[in-house]
Amino acid sequence: MELRCLSDAQLQLWRSSLENVLYTGLFPPLCVLGLIGNALNLMVLCSNDIMSRANVFLACLAVCDICFLLLMVPHSMANFDVFALSFPFRSLYLPAKLHLIAFANWTSAVAIWLVVIVCFERVLGVRSPLHRLGDPSRMRMLIGMLLLLITAGALTFYNHVSHHCLVRTICNGTQILSICMDVNMHTWPGNRPNLSPPALRAYVQWTRMANALLVVLVPLFLLIVLNIMLLYYVRKRSYFAYETLGKVTKKVERKGSPALPYLTTLFRRHSDQIVQQKTEHRVAVTVCAVVTSFTITQAPSAVVLCINSLFADLDFRSTDAWYEISTITSFLVVIGKSLNFVVFCLSSSNFRHRLFAMLRAKCGGREEKRPLSSLTSYTSCSSSTRRLSPKKSVNL
Repeated sequence: MELRCLSDAQLQLWRSSLENVLYTGLFPPLCVLGLIGNALNLMVLCSNDIMSRANVFLACLAVCDICFLLLMVPHSMANFDVFALSFPFRSLYLPAKLHLIAFANWTSAVAIWLVVIVCFERVLGVRSPLHRLGDPSRMRMLIGMLLLLITAGALTFYNHVSHHCLVRTICNGTQILSICMDVNMHTWPGNRPNLSPPALRAYVQWTRMANALLVVLVPLFLLIVLNIMLLYYVRKRSYFAYETLGKVTKKVERKGSPALPYLTTLFRRHSDQIVQQKTEHRVAVTVCAVVTSFTITQAPSAVVLCINSLFADLDFRSTDAWYEISTITSFLVVIGKSLNFVVFCLSSSNFRHRLFAMLRAKCGGREEKRPLSSLTSYTSCSSSTRRLSPKKSVNL
């Protein structure tokens, strides 16, 4: 133990004033909004008697966002002097900081692939309307989620061992300090040699590159491509529906006055097509809003992560300016996790209606039920087919 003691300013756990402002002034209200909003998302998404595939994935996404925000709470607390100067808090936080970051990166990796899966599911639904009629296999979905969790965990596990952290007490055991050194640095602070085993250094280096490729670059590329495909198929189906209706109308005009049953059937088909087009546009708007929000808030952090992972020897990575950039991009991820509820509410009228109905029911009111035809997802079915569809479906 050392008798030398540090001042309160030297014990602060934040590196820049910008970081302190973001995590003391903005993070607490955003975290509360995100936790409440994602809890409401879960309440709506899990309210179906038979959940759709997309709703299951969106519910898992809400769980990941809740876990991410909770894992970020200790980092926010470390920016408050009342916690940063507390010996019990430091003794718990400093040894666990690296692992908290690793688990947060794990939840982010799972979340980004869940968004890709949701977008892919919506593309399939618009391209092949009968795709939604098959009930999702719970066992297959469970196995798929477990594989996703295991794969994402394997790709982000390197965060647990990527730094060698020293925790020591000073000032006669009344103060505690920690310093973490990257295992891939050529020399550690104080011009000391890097004592990390070569196998560990190679594992961290290669896993970082795999993480940058499979958790950052590939998912973002897929999101862009799938979003474009979704817009294309919605536009194509709408154009095909109107073109078909126009051809039938011209055929009727050439033949003269048709029989009443034929007109009734034509009217029903026209009505079904209009409902289908509105539903598909609503689905496209919601998915595009979620994907756009996710991309805007995740892409800058992804670029910084790729640079840190693939170009570890660049000198500017140790500058204060780069640290500020990393802080801003990391906080954008927090904003994205917190605003998913706002995105759902602004882009989906069905989500708003279902949420308000459930809140009224919990407050003693009566839950309203909307007609089934307005809740179908991708296509309008005949009466015999509708019996196969869920009676309560929330389409976002």
